[in-house]
Amino acid sequence: MEPQEETEMQVAAWLKKIFGDHPIPQYEVNPRTTEILHHLSERNRVRDRDVYLVIEDLKQKASEYESEGATFSQRHGCFSVSSVPSSTIRETGKIKATDYTFEEKIGVLFRLNAESISCSSEN
Repeated sequence: MEPQEETEMQVAAWLKKIFGDHPIPQYEVNPRTTEILHHLSERNRVRDRDVYLVIEDLKQKASEYESEGATFSQRHGCFSVSSVPSSTIRETGKIKATDYTFEEKIGVLFRLNAESISCSSEN
């Protein structure tokens, strides 16, 4: 298979992944558009990898904060009810990274951190 045909197939597969069940908009298939779309697909792949790494880091930090919060609560008799169930954090790994925005992921982390601050000010 020629490199141009292989690139066109990669672009078509990427567009199918991006649009899912929706129809792929028509575009002129020529070397220039294929090159542009291939470049976008590569940038998207790199961004998805970076987002995955951030998600994994946030899950680890959330787990550490959860553990620290439990230890703090045991030591100081403070009980905090999370507005974000811990199952939400654990289930993040079971769903696509694209299902949550970066801001939503950061929001979970900040809510967990804010609870530990409000809990410590009560004692």
